[in-house]
Amino acid sequence: MSQKKYKKLDHETIKEITDIVIEKYKEEAEKERKARYDKRLRNTKMLLRNFRELSEHSENAIYEAAQVHDESLAEILEIMSGNYFGKEELYIDSIKKSSARTRIIIEHVKEMMRIYESYCMRSQKPEDKRRYRTVCSLYIDENPKTVQEIAKEEAIDERTVYKDVDAACEKLSALIFGVEWLNR
Repeated sequence: MSQKKYKKLDHETIKEITDIVIEKYKEEAEKERKARYDKRLRNTKMLLRNFRELSEHSENAIYEAAQVHDESLAEILEIMSGNYFGKEELYIDSIKKSSARTRIIIEHVKEMMRIYESYCMRSQKPEDKRRYRTVCSLYIDENPKTVQEIAKEEAIDERTVYKDVDAACEKLSALIFGVEWLNR
Protein backbone atom coordinates (compact mmCIF):
# COMPACT_ATOMS: atom_id res chain seq x y z
CA MET A 1 0.00 0.00 0.00
CA SER A 2 1.16 3.40 -0.79
CA GLN A 3 0.89 6.13 1.71
CA LYS A 4 0.06 9.57 0.48
CA LYS A 5 2.06 12.39 1.86
CA TYR A 6 0.09 15.41 2.87
CA LYS A 7 1.63 18.79 3.20
CA LYS A 8 0.98 20.63 6.37
CA LEU A 9 -0.59 23.98 5.82
CA ASP A 10 1.12 26.85 7.48
CA HIS A 11 -0.79 29.37 9.56
CA GLU A 12 -0.74 32.01 6.81
CA THR A 13 -2.24 29.65 4.20
CA ILE A 14 -4.98 28.58 6.61
CA LYS A 15 -5.80 32.24 7.28
CA GLU A 16 -5.99 32.98 3.52
CA ILE A 17 -8.30 30.02 2.94
CA THR A 18 -10.46 31.03 5.90
CA ASP A 19 -10.70 34.61 4.63
CA ILE A 20 -11.78 33.40 1.18
CA VAL A 21 -14.42 31.08 2.67
CA ILE A 22 -15.75 33.85 4.92
CA GLU A 23 -15.94 36.27 1.99
CA LYS A 24 -17.83 33.73 -0.14
CA TYR A 25 -20.20 33.04 2.76
CA LYS A 26 -20.92 36.78 3.12
CA GLU A 27 -21.56 37.09 -0.62
CA GLU A 28 -23.99 34.17 -0.56
CA ALA A 29 -25.76 35.53 2.53
CA GLU A 30 -26.14 38.90 0.80
CA LYS A 31 -27.55 37.23 -2.33
CA GLU A 32 -30.04 35.31 -0.20
CA ARG A 33 -31.06 38.46 1.70
CA LYS A 34 -31.59 40.33 -1.57
CA ALA A 35 -33.60 37.43 -3.00
CA ARG A 36 -35.90 37.47 0.06
CA TYR A 37 -36.29 41.25 -0.27
CA ASP A 38 -37.06 40.97 -4.00
CA LYS A 39 -39.56 38.17 -3.35
CA ARG A 40 -41.46 40.19 -0.73
CA LEU A 41 -41.51 43.25 -2.95
CA ARG A 42 -42.71 41.11 -5.87
CA ASN A 43 -45.37 39.53 -3.63
CA THR A 44 -46.59 42.97 -2.52
CA LYS A 45 -46.97 44.06 -6.13
CA MET A 46 -48.68 40.77 -7.00
CA LEU A 47 -51.14 41.22 -4.10
CA LEU A 48 -51.95 44.74 -5.27
CA ARG A 49 -52.29 43.78 -8.95
CA ASN A 50 -54.68 40.95 -8.05
CA PHE A 51 -56.40 42.68 -5.13
CA ARG A 52 -59.82 43.10 -6.75
CA GLU A 53 -59.96 39.50 -7.99
CA LEU A 54 -58.72 38.06 -4.70
CA SER A 55 -61.17 40.21 -2.77
CA GLU A 56 -64.05 39.07 -4.95
CA HIS A 57 -62.91 35.45 -4.64
CA SER A 58 -62.77 35.65 -0.86
CA GLU A 59 -66.26 37.12 -0.71
CA ASN A 60 -67.86 34.76 -3.23
CA ALA A 61 -66.16 31.37 -2.92
CA ILE A 62 -68.75 28.59 -2.66
CA TYR A 63 -67.87 25.59 -0.53
CA GLU A 64 -71.06 24.74 1.36
CA ALA A 65 -74.27 23.29 -0.07
CA ALA A 66 -76.30 26.06 1.63
CA GLN A 67 -74.44 28.61 -0.49
CA VAL A 68 -75.40 26.96 -3.78
CA HIS A 69 -78.32 28.36 -5.76
CA ASP A 70 -77.84 26.29 -8.92
CA GLU A 71 -78.84 22.63 -8.62
CA SER A 72 -76.26 21.44 -11.14
CA LEU A 73 -73.53 23.18 -9.14
CA ALA A 74 -74.87 21.47 -6.01
CA GLU A 75 -74.60 18.12 -7.79
CA ILE A 76 -71.03 18.87 -8.84
CA LEU A 77 -70.09 19.75 -5.28
CA GLU A 78 -71.80 16.57 -4.06
CA ILE A 79 -69.80 14.47 -6.51
CA MET A 80 -66.60 16.26 -5.55
CA SER A 81 -67.21 15.64 -1.86
CA GLY A 82 -68.32 12.02 -2.32
CA ASN A 83 -66.34 8.84 -2.84
CA TYR A 84 -66.39 9.19 -6.61
CA PHE A 85 -62.79 10.35 -6.58
CA GLY A 86 -61.86 8.51 -3.41
CA LYS A 87 -60.94 11.82 -1.82
CA GLU A 88 -64.14 12.33 0.17
CA GLU A 89 -64.32 15.97 1.25
CA LEU A 90 -60.74 16.78 0.36
CA TYR A 91 -61.69 19.01 -2.57
CA ILE A 92 -64.24 21.05 -0.65
CA ASP A 93 -61.93 21.33 2.34
CA SER A 94 -59.21 22.55 0.00
CA ILE A 95 -61.52 25.19 -1.48
CA LYS A 96 -62.67 26.21 1.99
CA LYS A 97 -59.10 26.53 3.29
CA SER A 98 -58.02 28.45 0.20
CA SER A 99 -60.96 30.80 0.59
CA ALA A 100 -60.19 31.32 4.28
CA ARG A 101 -56.51 32.03 3.57
CA THR A 102 -57.45 34.43 0.80
CA ARG A 103 -59.92 36.22 3.07
CA ILE A 104 -57.28 36.59 5.80
CA ILE A 105 -54.73 37.94 3.33
CA ILE A 106 -57.23 40.39 1.83
CA GLU A 107 -58.31 41.66 5.25
CA HIS A 108 -54.66 42.07 6.23
CA VAL A 109 -53.90 44.02 3.04
CA LYS A 110 -56.99 46.21 3.60
CA GLU A 111 -55.85 47.00 7.15
CA MET A 112 -52.30 47.75 6.00
CA MET A 113 -53.73 50.04 3.30
CA ARG A 114 -55.65 51.90 6.03
CA ILE A 115 -52.42 52.31 7.99
CA TYR A 116 -50.58 53.40 4.84
CA GLU A 117 -53.33 55.92 4.09
CA SER A 118 -53.00 57.34 7.60
CA TYR A 119 -49.22 57.60 7.20
CA CYS A 120 -49.54 59.33 3.81
CA MET A 121 -52.23 61.78 4.92
CA ARG A 122 -50.14 62.83 7.96
CA SER A 123 -47.05 63.28 5.82
CA GLN A 124 -45.91 66.78 4.94
CA LYS A 125 -44.77 65.50 1.54
CA PRO A 126 -47.34 65.88 -1.25
CA GLU A 127 -45.78 62.94 -3.11
CA ASP A 128 -46.76 60.60 -0.25
CA LYS A 129 -50.40 61.58 -0.63
CA ARG A 130 -50.10 61.20 -4.42
CA ARG A 131 -48.54 57.74 -4.02
CA TYR A 132 -51.47 56.60 -1.91
CA ARG A 133 -53.97 57.94 -4.46
CA THR A 134 -51.99 56.26 -7.26
CA VAL A 135 -51.98 52.83 -5.62
CA CYS A 136 -55.68 53.07 -4.84
CA SER A 137 -56.54 54.23 -8.35
CA LEU A 138 -54.57 51.45 -10.00
CA TYR A 139 -55.26 48.51 -7.70
CA ILE A 140 -57.79 49.08 -4.91
CA ASP A 141 -60.64 51.29 -6.11
CA GLU A 142 -63.64 49.55 -7.59
CA ASN A 143 -63.22 51.40 -10.89
CA PRO A 144 -59.54 51.21 -11.78
CA LYS A 145 -57.76 53.93 -13.71
CA THR A 146 -55.00 53.56 -16.24
CA VAL A 147 -51.49 54.87 -15.78
CA GLN A 148 -52.26 57.49 -18.43
CA GLU A 149 -55.39 58.67 -16.59
CA ILE A 150 -53.53 58.91 -13.30
CA ALA A 151 -50.63 60.79 -14.90
CA LYS A 152 -53.07 63.29 -16.41
CA GLU A 153 -55.06 63.75 -13.16
CA GLU A 154 -51.93 64.17 -11.05
CA ALA A 155 -50.15 66.30 -13.69
CA ILE A 156 -47.12 64.00 -13.67
CA ASP A 157 -45.24 61.92 -16.20
CA GLU A 158 -46.36 58.32 -16.73
CA ARG A 159 -42.94 57.15 -15.53
CA THR A 160 -43.57 58.97 -12.24
CA VAL A 161 -46.71 56.87 -11.77
CA TYR A 162 -44.57 53.73 -11.93
CA LYS A 163 -41.99 55.26 -9.58
CA ASP A 164 -44.79 56.16 -7.16
CA VAL A 165 -46.03 52.57 -7.23
CA ASP A 166 -42.51 51.31 -6.50
CA ALA A 167 -42.08 53.73 -3.59
CA ALA A 168 -45.52 52.86 -2.20
CA CYS A 169 -44.76 49.14 -2.47
CA GLU A 170 -41.60 49.66 -0.41
CA LYS A 171 -43.68 51.10 2.45
CA LEU A 172 -46.52 48.62 1.99
CA SER A 173 -44.12 45.67 2.03
CA ALA A 174 -42.87 46.82 5.42
CA LEU A 175 -46.46 46.98 6.66
CA ILE A 176 -47.62 43.73 5.08
CA PHE A 177 -44.60 41.62 6.02
CA GLY A 178 -43.70 43.40 9.27
CA VAL A 179 -40.47 42.46 11.02
CA GLU A 180 -39.57 40.02 8.25
CA TRP A 181 -39.33 42.99 5.89
CA LEU A 182 -36.94 44.77 8.23
CA ASN A 183 -34.56 41.80 8.05
CA ARG A 184 -33.85 42.52 4.45
